[in-house]
Amino acid sequence: MQENLLMRLAPKLKQLDKGGYRRTYRGRGGKAFPTGVHLLVAEILDSLGVSYSTDVKVLQGSALAADFAFDDTLLFVERELSPLELNRLGREKKCILISSVQTTSDRLDPGIRVIQLGGKDEGRLQTIFLDDPSFNFDYAHILPHTQKCSVMHGHTSSALVEIIGRPTDGMVVDFGLAKDIVREAIRKLDHKLFINKKYVKGENKTHVTLSFKTVHGDFKMQVPKGTTVLLRGEATVENLAAELLSLIAPRMHDNVTAVGVYVYEGMNKGTHLLARIHSQEGDRRRRMP
Repeated sequence: MQENLLMRLAPKLKQLDKGGYRRTYRGRGGKAFPTGVHLLVAEILDSLGVSYSTDVKVLQGSALAADFAFDDTLLFVERELSPLELNRLGREKKCILISSVQTTSDRLDPGIRVIQLGGKDEGRLQTIFLDDPSFNFDYAHILPHTQKCSVMHGHTSSALVEIIGRPTDGMVVDFGLAKDIVREAIRKLDHKLFINKKYVKGENKTHVTLSFKTVHGDFKMQVPKGTTVLLRGEATVENLAAELLSLIAPRMHDNVTAVGVYVYEGMNKGTHLLARIHSQEGDRRRRMP
């Protein structure tokens, strides 16, 4: 009996060793899906009570099948479609392409890309930029693991903001409103101490206690909360830019698809960070946790 079992298992084990098996994701009713993204889409449609079909042939004379079809919409997940297929689909149907990427631009980027074909033409993307003396700010920081910057010191920095979106009435955004948003964000960073939140060893209603080791010795200090910005990582100009972006991005209108910030640390050096914030459907960007 053991010998028969081994004979049956041997070919399957060889196939497994060659990578011949794929992971399967199970949804409601035990339905199998090839990827986690497929399963996520199915769960969303199920939770909304949307009736859908799967693996639906969509083009005459072609083997192309949509992963999901519901109402007048075809949805493709993790697919590479040819230019001809994209052209025909965009003319004949409302289609959505969903894919995931291995690399993301920053912590604001979930790595999911959504493209819509057909339906309403949302127009071209256009970029504007905002550069103003009121975007200058001063701050202090310390980088414990570096030789030069492990002593607390300060910088005068400036920011430049780019906004990418589809013009409405000829404008991506009103310059005056956009400047107000950036100035308010800058005020929250101006004359603050930037420090990694992992160095917080205690806190009360008004103060935080910081303690950390540097190449020059140990630091321990108590600072008012109102003068401190706690970051997820070290107080680098890159993480400072991410903090500024997190204050600006959620306040952009739905026609804005991406926001970028340039933050200069003193003269002739700095960082650029660009994050996509709204999909073509105009979903509101979630706020940073």
